[in-house]
Amino acid sequence: MIDGVFIRYLVNELKSIENIRINKFIPISNNEFCLSLSSKTKLLINTNSDNMNIRLTNLDLVSSPHLITFQNTLKRYLESSIITNISQYQNDRVMIIEINHFDDLGYIKKLKLILEFFGRNALAVLVDSDNTIIDSSKRLVESTDPSLRIIMPKAKYVYPTTDRLNPYLEKKVNDDNIYQGVSNLLFSEIKLNNNFDCLYKEKKPTLIISDKKKYFYCFDLLSIKGERLYFNTLSELLEYYFLEIKKDNSLNSDQLFINNYVNREIKKLTEKKSKLENDLLSAKENLNLEVTGNLLASNLHLVKKGDTSITVPNYYDNNKDYVISLNPELSPKKNLEAIFNKYQKAKRGIKHISEQLEITSNDIKYYECILEQLKIVKINDLYEIYQELGLKENVTKKQKKSTKPNVATYRTADGDIIYVGKNNIQNNYITHTLASKQDYFFHVQGVSSSHVVLKTSNLTSDLLTLSGTIAAYFSPRRNSANVCVDYTQVRNLKKVPGMKGSFVTYTTYKSIFVKPDLNYIKDKTKVLS
Repeated sequence: MIDGVFIRYLVNELKSIENIRINKFIPISNNEFCLSLSSKTKLLINTNSDNMNIRLTNLDLVSSPHLITFQNTLKRYLESSIITNISQYQNDRVMIIEINHFDDLGYIKKLKLILEFFGRNALAVLVDSDNTIIDSSKRLVESTDPSLRIIMPKAKYVYPTTDRLNPYLEKKVNDDNIYQGVSNLLFSEIKLNNNFDCLYKEKKPTLIISDKKKYFYCFDLLSIKGERLYFNTLSELLEYYFLEIKKDNSLNSDQLFINNYVNREIKKLTEKKSKLENDLLSAKENLNLEVTGNLLASNLHLVKKGDTSITVPNYYDNNKDYVISLNPELSPKKNLEAIFNKYQKAKRGIKHISEQLEITSNDIKYYECILEQLKIVKINDLYEIYQELGLKENVTKKQKKSTKPNVATYRTADGDIIYVGKNNIQNNYITHTLASKQDYFFHVQGVSSSHVVLKTSNLTSDLLTLSGTIAAYFSPRRNSANVCVDYTQVRNLKKVPGMKGSFVTYTTYKSIFVKPDLNYIKDKTKVLS
């Protein structure tokens, strides 16, 4: 979907950051980094072969302490440099970011950061003014195939070659896609219209949901039927797609650590639960030993030491024959005591095992809730999850100074306020500290999801729909067409005693059905934080 035409539009949009200084290089993962600019904006670049993209972002990104060699090079050359020009090579999937780097003596060194959006061959290359490669995200060694380029430090960078036609320079009627930078998606649009006029359409960033497939492009593609979401900028479109659709949350090493930690805990707890369930089953089976003991007590005078079993009439079941296994090394009396001891242990064990089973099941539910929260949490909320799990002591100074959770806050045109909790700390804060008893609580029915609190003096149907839509959007069911959302006043909520997380119960409530719609939320609210 990111083809040459898309990059043409994206380059034009990114012209806004030309002549802007790069204040800081922020490594996120081995394939992703961000440039914090003096204009208070951030340029996020992902070189992963599956998700390669570049976009302006508002994410509060957490820097990874682990830099690969290429990132160390970028940090050295890009920090305090100035972006002078952003362009495209021909109509190909190649973007060129020209940079003025200042050496220790203050002399300007002209560099280019070249991004190649070629799927599994995705690549980022830093070159000097002579196109000599300084470093790259991947290395391509010399090959017997003359069509392959050499991408190595000190080698000359050569732009990829193609025999395809640049559609902005040469247009020929053809049933096959022979055009440079034209994806099959766009070519279907060209064939539908039987002309190339769509190449000059006004920018209209569009996400299309069709037959459970999702497409995005720099303008609307009429050749594809489906539901549309429109965005103001291509960066907003890319951010939504990769965060909400591809679930690429720009995970740095810390976030991956949390995700892996939680999955390990769930695995251990699941194994523990399975063992407890087996123990409970055995304990319940051993309750039958009360009958066995009573029958043996009634016939103990018939047992001799050394017997391996005895058959007695079962007066609990119409005097049918009942076989009792015995330990030949024990006396009759000791056999009876062993049976009753086993029965008493099972009786005591059932209560204990049942309690442990409930605790373990709740812990699994708690960690599964954390996993769901990781899917929607913004990166600036990361340390709250660390804090909750007790995993990180060296919290940043910024986080130590922060006493209030980073709650997402929306305001309607009438001044009503809607709070959204995206982790347990935030959920507990808005529900039990920030909210008043008369405020309204919204929660998607039947799943672990965000707490949403509405502060208003006049609950209207529009407010119900808006608050329910926000609750549905910040839930695992955000991609569903119809979501059931419960709502009630905060006075009706009760915390689940002894349970980790932010689980609450309520018996007095009403429900509405809504469709998670980001455009609707954007139109009806202003984001305060």
